Amino acid sequence: MRFNHLSRLLLTLMMVLLPVLLWGEEAVIHRLQFKSGRVVEGEIVLCNDEVVIVKDSRGARFQYPMSDILEITEVTNEPVADDAQTDDQTSRRMTNVKRTSLGLHLAGGVASIGGKSGAAIAADVMLGANNLAGRRIFLGGQVGYRALIAGGKTLSIIPIDAVMELPLIAGVHAPMLGANIGYGIGVGGIHGGVNAGLSLAYRYHFSRTGSLHIGIQGELQQLSYVPHTVTVEPGQSFSTGTGQTAVMGMLTFGVLF
Repeated sequence: MRFNHLSRLLLTLMMVLLPVLLWGEEAVIHRLQFKSGRVVEGEIVLCNDEVVIVKDSRGARFQYPMSDILEITEVTNEPVADDAQTDDQTSRRMTNVKRTSLGLHLAGGVASIGGKSGAAIAADVMLGANNLAGRRIFLGGQVGYRALIAGGKTLSIIPIDAVMELPLIAGVHAPMLGANIGYGIGVGGIHGGVNAGLSLAYRYHFSRTGSLHIGIQGELQQLSYVPHTVTVEPGQSFSTGTGQTAVMGMLTFGVLF
């Protein structure tokens, strides 16, 4: 009799506690990054080579073609977002996920120094924050090298700049506006000066923060030769120097990781 009473008590406790324990289990939330730039969060119910089905916090389920999805990542310690919905149900949002990215720029083209035409070769290494405001904006710094060939001379500059890259629209394929400003250090007998440039490019995003771009870039570089003394005749001399601005127009290629 006592055994039956104890059994009924344990069964009752299990029936009460089991729903509580099951309710306390948190669903694994994933973030879907679409090729169009859209971001959706929810619990993945089904995922195969063709489709993925996502359940949002209200229990509604939505199906998306896998061919439209760029990346799927797990969200840790975040609630289910309510934006796993169709376009006519809610506005899209971009997640504010930023990371430190490393980039490389290579460029080549024409240069003009003091009315003399020549060639320009450039290379830059960039480091900075990427995907600012969830819009794939890059903001950071760069250090590089410029070789300016004109009038039978090669002038070498090491620019240290602040740089920004701004996609003009969302999406895997997007036009991009870039800007840099800083100081170019002269090498081999010249003093440098202010360095500034603008670029317009086509950018292709191969991951959330990784991208390739190709475009055109215009850049100005102040130059000033080291002052020197000119002797006119014994006992008479004067100091002189030459200050110029190099104008560059280049085709540029870049990659961000």
